[in-house]
Amino acid sequence: MSTVSATLRRSSLIRSISSSLDASSRSLHMSVDPINSSPPNQRPNLPLRCYNHTSKTMSTNHQIHSSTTYSAFRNKVSMTFEQQDDQDYVSPYSDFFANIEAGRSTLGTTEEMEKQILEIEEKYLDCGIPESALRFKTSSYGRFVLPPYVCPGEHRVTVKVPLSAIPFNNSSEREILLQIVGSRYNKDKDFLQLSAEKFASRIENVRYLVDTIEKIVAGARKLAKEFEEEDAMAAGGSKKLAQGGGVKSVH
Repeated sequence: MSTVSATLRRSSLIRSISSSLDASSRSLHMSVDPINSSPPNQRPNLPLRCYNHTSKTMSTNHQIHSSTTYSAFRNKVSMTFEQQDDQDYVSPYSDFFANIEAGRSTLGTTEEMEKQILEIEEKYLDCGIPESALRFKTSSYGRFVLPPYVCPGEHRVTVKVPLSAIPFNNSSEREILLQIVGSRYNKDKDFLQLSAEKFASRIENVRYLVDTIEKIVAGARKLAKEFEEEDAMAAGGSKKLAQGGGVKSVH
C-alpha cells in the first residue's frame, strides 16, 4: 500500500513539473514574439512605449549603419586619389600646356603658320590692287510680289578702297585719279568709296564695281602718260625753238 501511494505521489510530482515547464515555455515564446505567436484575433495589447522603443532602436541602428556605410564609402573614394611620395604625378594635360608654351598647334608652330601665311600668293586686280584691300558691303531690299519678282535696286553694293593700296607710278596719276572720282574720295579717312545697284544680283554689282575701279585706275594712268608726253613734247619744242632762235641770232 505504501508502495502504491509513493508511486502516485511521484507521478503527480512529475506531472506538476511537466505542466510548470510547459507553462514556462509558453511564457517564453510569448515574450520573444508576443504579436506573431498569438492568433490574429487574440493579440495582446502591449503598451505604446514598447513600440516607440522598438522604432527608436531601429532608427538608431539605421543611423549607425548609414554612417558606417558613408564613412566606408568616403574612405574608399579618398583612397583612389591618394598619391604615394615615391611616384611623380604626370598630368594628362602636360602635352597640351607644353604646346601652348612652345607656340605649337595642330597646324604646326606659330613661326611655321606665319611663314605659310606669307607664302600664300596674294591675288591682285589687273590694275595692281590686292583683292584683300577691297571692303564690300551689301544692302538688300525686298522683291516684287509680281513678275519679274526682282528689281534693279534689290542689292546695293558698296566698296571701299584705301588710296594707299593703289599702286601709283607717280604723283600725277594720283592727282588725276582724285579729279576723276571727285566726291567719292574721303579725304579724312583716305579711301575711295563706290556703290552700285545697277543689277539685281549682288555678284553682278560686285563685278561691276571691280571693273569700274580698274577702269578708273587705267584711265588715270593713261591720262598721266599722255600729259607727260605732251609736256615732254612741249618742252622739246620749246627747246628746239630756243635753239633755232639762237642760231638765227648768230647769222
